Amino acid sequence: GGGSTMHNFKQHLIVEQKLLHFVDAFHQYVMDRVYHSAWTELCDGMASATTLDEVMEVHEAYLSSIQRQCFVASDKLWALIASRVKTILGLALDFHNIEQTLGTGGTAPAVKARCEMEVDRIEKQFDECVVFLLRILSFKLNVGHFPHLADLVTRINYNHYYMSDSGSFSAIPGSRPR
Repeated sequence: GGGSTMHNFKQHLIVEQKLLHFVDAFHQYVMDRVYHSAWTELCDGMASATTLDEVMEVHEAYLSSIQRQCFVASDKLWALIASRVKTILGLALDFHNIEQTLGTGGTAPAVKARCEMEVDRIEKQFDECVVFLLRILSFKLNVGHFPHLADLVTRINYNHYYMSDSGSFSAIPGSRPR
């Protein structure tokens, strides 16, 4: 009925906002924290380099810094973090495809029902991935000095939506009353 349609619409908006927030936060992290900072370091290093070997060292440090901060490294933990980020970005694409399908208008009831189940799956998987990702990133923060990770955690966990100041995780946000 109408209540179910309103619930579905509201759920779609909530899932869409969660996904948009993550994608935007990750994009801003990569652009501001990773590329901008690394580019500034590269320019400073290039300005002070006096030999071709120094230029090559500065460039190698630049590439290494970007790869490490974007979780492209041989370390298993970085690979795990990267896989969760990729999963979340994939979920955003899945959600977009569902919205495109539902936006065509004359969608059959069976297709709509399947799309609703997919939105539920996406939200559940997203919430699990984000909480897991924040746990791993927070663990890494406690183990070493990684200011770029602190920035990413702050961006994703803005207003402590997923995790409190004390570091405890709230109930999975998708389970909150709607």
